[in-house]
Amino acid sequence: MADGEDKTETPEERLAFLRSHGVTVETVEDREAAKQGKPPADWGNGREEIEFSYVKIPADESKPYELIKTKGYVAEDCMLTLMKPMFAGGAIDTETAKKTALAQMGSDVSTMGLNHLGDAAVGGVVETFALVRPCRSNDHCGVYIYLDEVGMLKQLPPNPRARSLAAACSFHGADFFGDVFVGRTKCQPAPMRNIDFTLADMDSSSPWLKRASAENYDYGLGMAEIRDTINAQNPGGAPEAEDESTVKEEEGFTWSQSEEDVEICLEVGEGVKAGAVKAQFKPQSLAVTVGGEKRIDVELYDKVRPDDCNWTMSKGKVTITLEKVREGRWTVLRRVV
Repeated sequence: MADGEDKTETPEERLAFLRSHGVTVETVEDREAAKQGKPPADWGNGREEIEFSYVKIPADESKPYELIKTKGYVAEDCMLTLMKPMFAGGAIDTETAKKTALAQMGSDVSTMGLNHLGDAAVGGVVETFALVRPCRSNDHCGVYIYLDEVGMLKQLPPNPRARSLAAACSFHGADFFGDVFVGRTKCQPAPMRNIDFTLADMDSSSPWLKRASAENYDYGLGMAEIRDTINAQNPGGAPEAEDESTVKEEEGFTWSQSEEDVEICLEVGEGVKAGAVKAQFKPQSLAVTVGGEKRIDVELYDKVRPDDCNWTMSKGKVTITLEKVREGRWTVLRRVV
């Protein structure tokens, strides 16, 4: 800018400059818009605008599903932005939070930081639960439940219909609290975008739901094959460090792990129905019965989060996922007493 030229910028011009260069700025107006269920003013940032629909599943079973139409932008999952105001507000029950933390993590856990959970709840915390992930058989479309991440700590009521929908996709034992929303994204061709999810998609006869269990099973196999390929390419024949592809044998089942979770696979036979399988998750134990017969009963090496554990079933195999409280490798599955 030449000498003598007026360099004064208005606040509006300065704000526009920052946003045009990718800087996220939250104004008082943005915070007020969030309270009213509106996205921030700089959302979109020149990207292509799109229209799509999603479905609300009220926790109150007397209320019908609700189709909601909205607008957003390409190159992101817009539901993560749109849902934050939906889940904003509501008081966190800190005593419940402390009891949950103590039950899952033991008496040695510090609960001092739990008093600040309310700060996160004010702006809304969105959690996604993948019902199906994008793949070739579903035209690279994923379907997700969007929920209040701290809904249980707000003491919101359970959502039985969301639980049933997850079970229909072979995710058994998943609990949801409060109203939730279901949406769809399409990853290919790029850029990714949200596309319509309608009331018809909630029907048990809908094509995506009929394919869900098989696609989730294939997804698990595909991830295992990728890990096996990487493992096989270990150069020099050196001893391989344990990774997520390392499967260990136990009496009657196998297990593997990542830093965050443990996966247990139990063969039950293709004639067994999901209703015959019962899993009981506790902070440091797991029990699984099939047709009344106890197939797994173990005290675990370390603590897990029962509320985040679940199981799926496909092609005669039950896959159980345990989420670890403390990240890291377990040297064994069973606790040594």
